[in-house]
Amino acid sequence: MTAGSEPHSNPSDRFIKTDLHIHTPESKCYDEPLATVEQIVEAAVAAGLGAIAIADHNTVRAVDAAREAGRRKGLAVFPAAELSTNGGHVLALFDREVHTSDLDDFLHCVGAGETARGDGAFIIDAHIEDVLRIVEERGGLAVAAHVERWPTGFLQTTQPRAAKMRIHGNSHLSALEITQPENRVLWNRGEMPDFPRRLACVQGSDAHRLDEIGRRPIYLKFPSLDLEGLRLVFSEYEARIRFPDQILRRFSDLPG
Repeated sequence: MTAGSEPHSNPSDRFIKTDLHIHTPESKCYDEPLATVEQIVEAAVAAGLGAIAIADHNTVRAVDAAREAGRRKGLAVFPAAELSTNGGHVLALFDREVHTSDLDDFLHCVGAGETARGDGAFIIDAHIEDVLRIVEERGGLAVAAHVERWPTGFLQTTQPRAAKMRIHGNSHLSALEITQPENRVLWNRGEMPDFPRRLACVQGSDAHRLDEIGRRPIYLKFPSLDLEGLRLVFSEYEARIRFPDQILRRFSDLPG
């Protein structure tokens, strides 16, 4: 059975190469406006990915086409959106079978109206901590996007240090997307100065062109290829999340 052939299939006991941050031309800043969703899915498959998230800026317009292409290619596609807030960008991840009308309702709820769709520079009305709460209330998972990146990662915004500490400690935040993988152990152990909460860390390509897809993969051991499976991945990150260097090290330790 292929990775994306059945929404609630039980994957084999292995790590699946995953990219939870992929854009499409529905994001206005996409570098290849003539690229198709079919090409994006094909590029993901060619990169060896078994699961992806389509996470355009403040929009979900490409989700249905990506899910359909994923079904044809055996690729698990999670609907998502990258939300721009004053406190930093947030990846809102939802279950694979959620209806797009529910996703549109969610976007309106957080203040991402029609004028915001696809525009990463549009700062939505809702405060970042309210966004985190609403994502969870709507059945999703909230991930702080590219946290070390200036100026849109929450660590690099102009918010005061105390506000950043509250964001990190917010109970509705499920994971951090980091761009400095060497710091993952500190985040996992709660040893970053001023940020004592232990949190799962992932990385993603933030792809804005076809050749960027899968450039920063993460390996996840899903108990099931749905949002509940991803939720368990985040909560049991020590056993279920591996960065590429950990996978390579594992294989290098095998006898020749």
